Amino acid sequence: MVECIYQNDTSRMVIMKCIGSNQFYLEKVIMPSEIYLFNAPKEARLEIWRMSMSGQMLHVRADVSDHKTSSRDSNAEELINNRLTEIAS
Repeated sequence: MVECIYQNDTSRMVIMKCIGSNQFYLEKVIMPSEIYLFNAPKEARLEIWRMSMSGQMLHVRADVSDHKTSSRDSNAEELINNRLTEIAS
């Protein structure tokens, strides 16, 4: 399992689906500007679904490794602190 992060930088809620081997499945509604930390198998796939007028629409399909906290330009703690600063302002 690897620690991952996803930040919804859109103005709409999205649905994140993470699908891995051995029946691993994670689904989470993520609100605008929300940062979500999660653990997933390293070979899992991530799908981001946006809501549209006609229902859900697949927006992004990626490998979980693209969202590992260690592979991000900024680490998870820094992202969260920046978001808390924005909220406090």
